[in-house]
Amino acid sequence: MGLWFILGIIFMLKWATKRMNGWSKLAVIVYYAVLSYVFIARKEEIYQEYHELPVPKQFWDTNSEWVGFMTGFFFVPFLLLLVYNYFLWFKAISGTKKKLLVALSLIPAAVVYMCLLFVFSMYGYRP
Repeated sequence: MGLWFILGIIFMLKWATKRMNGWSKLAVIVYYAVLSYVFIARKEEIYQEYHELPVPKQFWDTNSEWVGFMTGFFFVPFLLLLVYNYFLWFKAISGTKKKLLVALSLIPAAVVYMCLLFVFSMYGYRP
């Protein structure tokens, strides 16, 4: 469920980017759709491979490695899209006060980004 929430935020951010053309937006959708499919399919393979009680240590190791590997593929492009949006927003407004407010809004955006990163990384949680 957390993955779909993260994807929803990425897609909302993508649609809010007014200066991105249709092909770029479509490329983001296809990238995250394929990435999500590969991530979920491999995660299910790992689950099926080690589905026994008690859960073997190898399951946690393999699962943690897979999630750790995929985290960058999900969150580096997301960060680039976020920075790109902030750059366009900062460039489009005029006035020192407005630019300061945009710069200050980076703080809650960074907190949300880190929370989403934490939620995603919990898919690879190893007790």
